[in-house]
Amino acid sequence: MLELLKKAEILTERDPPGRAATFNNMACYYRRQGKLHAALQYLQKALKIESKLTNVQNPADTHINTCAVLSQLGRHQTALEHAQNALILLQEELLSPPGATGNAAPPQADRIAVLAIAYHNIGVEQEFLKRFEQSILSYRKGVEVAERYLGAKHPICITLKNSLVASKKAAASAAKTANTEKMKKELQAKINAPAVMPKANIKGPKGADIDVDITTPSPYAPSPKK
Repeated sequence: MLELLKKAEILTERDPPGRAATFNNMACYYRRQGKLHAALQYLQKALKIESKLTNVQNPADTHINTCAVLSQLGRHQTALEHAQNALILLQEELLSPPGATGNAAPPQADRIAVLAIAYHNIGVEQEFLKRFEQSILSYRKGVEVAERYLGAKHPICITLKNSLVASKKAAASAAKTANTEKMKKELQAKINAPAVMPKANIKGPKGADIDVDITTPSPYAPSPKK
């Protein structure tokens, strides 16, 4: 497999679109081998080539692949940005051009699948970044797209539904944890606050008030001997 990809790299030396596609394929190969840094290097090369081209076939796919590799490397914010770039490109690709008639052909299922994957990847990265409410919205939008164009039984649709349920549970758990931590901090603040002893007013000579601290005995203090 790698030998074929190396040959393709040589053959596409003067074919920028083909070279970008080859680098994408090499990135997928290295990712499967667990060589994530090598995969990322080839994806960056592909993105650099595609950024200089006026007509790129399926440019969103490179961003989707880059998102997946960056996520595995723990770089979730950058991974999210690439997934969002992919979503923008896919929306531009799939939206009917201005002036199109109502008889325009429906989008191809394989491109709709990539669109649903983009929503899924955005949701995943938002979860990693603890943005649970945003992730729920992303998964929900992905489910809507997948159900409409791919069908409720499509594997991508099922995956999105499962991710949506899991994200809702994670959001509820995070909210519960945050509330518990808030209560702990409030309780700790009360414990650490300086004690204020109650005052008792005793009439002194000529009716003057005398403030006397009333000390509450400690429950752990020994009882006075009789």
